[in-house]
Parts: sequence; C-alpha cells; structure tokens
Amino acid sequence: MPARPSRFPAWLIAFVSAALLLAACQSQGGPSSSADPSAGAESAAASVSEPNALTVLEWSGYEAEDYWTEFKAASPDTKVDFQFGISDSDILSLMEGDSTADIFHFYTGWQQFYVDEGLVQEIDTSKLTNWDKVPDSFKAMGQVNGKQYFLPWDWGFTSILYNTDHVNGEITNWDALFDDAYAKHISMWDDGPAAVTTSAYIHGYDETAITDDQLASIEAEWKAQKPLNLHYWTGEYVDFCPEVQSGDIWVAYAWQGCYATVLYDESQPIAYANPKEGRNSWVGLYGISSKTESYNLALKFLDDKLGATSCGNAVALFYYGCANQEVMDAITDPVLIQAFGIDDPTILEHTNFTPPVTADQRKAWTDMWARVKAE
Repeated sequence: MPARPSRFPAWLIAFVSAALLLAACQSQGGPSSSADPSAGAESAAASVSEPNALTVLEWSGYEAEDYWTEFKAASPDTKVDFQFGISDSDILSLMEGDSTADIFHFYTGWQQFYVDEGLVQEIDTSKLTNWDKVPDSFKAMGQVNGKQYFLPWDWGFTSILYNTDHVNGEITNWDALFDDAYAKHISMWDDGPAAVTTSAYIHGYDETAITDDQLASIEAEWKAQKPLNLHYWTGEYVDFCPEVQSGDIWVAYAWQGCYATVLYDESQPIAYANPKEGRNSWVGLYGISSKTESYNLALKFLDDKLGATSCGNAVALFYYGCANQEVMDAITDPVLIQAFGIDDPTILEHTNFTPPVTADQRKAWTDMWARVKAE
C-alpha cells in the first residue's frame, strides 16, 4: 500500500479513545456493562482444548496487525499465520484443495459454493460481542439458507474513476470503458465476472441469467475493447493507482480506495462516477473452515476484527468501509465522506450488490475472459 497522508486521523483517534473508555467501564461492571460474565469463561475453557494457533487465508495487505489489532492485544501468545489468495476463484480453489486455513476471506457472489461443498460452518453469533454493531443488511450478506455462515467485514464500491483534465463533462454510463476517445488510457480490472457484470449493466441483462448468446456478445465486445486498454490491472495499489496518480490512466473500472488516495494527494484531478445503471458494491466476508480445530479461537479473531481499532484502520488506511456501523458513523474526514458517499443518504438505493451465481456460470465467465486475454 502507498503511504497515507494521515496514518491515524483525528476522527479515528477520538472514536477509538471513546470506545476504549466505554470498554473499560464495562469491564469494571459499571452501569453500561452488558457483557455476559459466563462468555469469557466459556471461551477460555474452550481454548484450553483447542490449538492456540490460527491460519488465515487472506488477501495481501490484510495480514498487517493494523487489521487485527484487538486480537493481537488480547491474545499475544496465539500464533497467527497467513496464507494468500489472489482472487476469489483462487481462494475457493485453495479451500477446496490442501489449504490448512482456519479462517478464509472472500467477497460476495461466492457464498453458496462454500456451503454447498461443506467447506464452512455456521457462526455462533451469540458469542460475538460486536455483532450488534453490524447493520442487518450486512448480516444478510453472510447468510445462506437462513443460516449465518459468514461474518461481513470490509466493503466498498466499484464504479468508473476518471481524470477530469482528459474527460470532457461527467461520465454517467458504464460504456465509458468502451470509448475510443480514451484509447490507451483506459484500464479494466483483470476479472471475467467483473467484465460480465459491466456488460450486463450496459445492456440491461439479468446478471444471474446470462444466456449463451448474451455471453458470446459480451465476449465480442470485450475483445473489441481490448486495444483501448493501457493494461488490465490486478492490484489496486500495485499496477493501478500509481498509474492513475501519474496521469497515464484516464478512465478505469475502480474501487473507491484509489479514488480516496488521489483525492488526498491531489496528484490528479479526478471524479468517481454515479452511472445511471448504478454503481456496484461488494462486501468482504470471513468464514470459518469446517475442518478447523480452533473454532472458538476463530470466533474470537473475527469478533475482534469488528472492534473499533481494526475496523477503523480498514477505513483510515485502506479507505474501505467496515461493517461496524459505529466506526462509519464516526467519520468526519471530508475526503472519506466523499469517497463513501456518506453525504448521499440514497446512494445505496441505486447501488447494485453482487448477486450469487452458479459454479457453471462463474466458470463460463472466467473461460470467456481467458479467451479475451488470449486474443
């Protein structure tokens, strides 16, 4: 990740300080305490018979202790190791294979696969002290067949990021990614399902019911679009945002993290589109492996990730939203307010959340993208 202008912004320091003060009052049995005194004993008893170690299958960057601060402080003797995936399909393949992960992190659209294949077990939310801070809409993202299999954590938008020095007027449609006026200054994310989603928005297709003819049309239009790209990007802060900052990329499929980064450093004049078809939104979910021998320790790790500091760091350092609504409500930084659209109470009403699709659909879309890249 690139250096940030303010590692610990004032709003986060103030919020975390207040949260720590409240926690201290609760631990002393003050009037605001609502903790179940048996919960700690139950967890401690369970941990005696469990290995005092966890392996987390993660995305690069999230292994930093900034994103599991509370757990590190409360469990300094617990060994935490990390494995890494580079895409949702890669993470699923690792979990289907020989991954020893107790906990895994993926994004919306893939929930059903883990449940159908028996790779995940239910989360006992009665043991989560921070669960009441998570909005019901996010909780629902982690439910399959009415059961809570996943814990929501990070979230954000996908839209079109554009350089206002090189784009005349406002971008209002996803088809800007196909505009030859920006040839060799466009960058699409290197992901087949994302390409299908983008085309579905443009043409009004039902993303969950793409026909063979529609997929063939989508493949043809992305093959025609390919020469317009500077390159397909793979890592937001690796081969994408630096080229937005340099001015080489003018129009791109983008998450809001790079948008906030460039707003802060003012390296380029940029905007983040609100397409008439709607933005896309994604939610990061954590699951507990069905093979773990450290279930209660895994629960503790996930509960602590929802804590004020760990969640606050996801917002302040990665510029991603976090499922602890108290953290989001505490944001006062004008750049983050702009990046998350906090000042627009209707923004989620015209946002498209990634729907679940079948394994056959995912494979068809991934194969399609491989053919586009090979063209």
